[in-house]
Amino acid sequence: MPQTQATAASPNPLHILLVDDDEFLLDLMKDTLLDLGATTVVLARNGIEGLKLFKQASPKPNLIICDLCMPQLGGMELLSHLSREACQAEVLIMSGHNLTPPKDQHWNLSNYSGPVLNLAEKLARIQGIKVRATFEKPITRIKVVDMLKAVGFDVKE
Repeated sequence: MPQTQATAASPNPLHILLVDDDEFLLDLMKDTLLDLGATTVVLARNGIEGLKLFKQASPKPNLIICDLCMPQLGGMELLSHLSREACQAEVLIMSGHNLTPPKDQHWNLSNYSGPVLNLAEKLARIQGIKVRATFEKPITRIKVVDMLKAVGFDVKE
């Protein structure tokens, strides 16, 4: 997916890689993030695409927002790959399946019976990923503002 850039540069550039399989959410979050002052937002529809875009990015994203449950390569697997790439970006994890994981044999956390976001955060941190917060879907503008504040970005509301 194409990179989108805000017209005015922020005093603290925020380059975001947004990874989710929900195209409507991607577009909505991209518009909201740019409106709130993000410098660039790069979109990926799954973990494979996200990893490829991360490797190709210049400058590297300093914030990665990723969903957990995605086809081909899920969020946990993506975070493991990013750890091997020595990713220094801050990370926000989101999911619509925190307490009720989907019954999907291809999703590694589908049999876990606790809060998936807590587990994902702990596993990512063990691998050296800088997880700053987790968020349950649905994602609203208020949650996007909270996401940016969680990483210390000066949000223009």
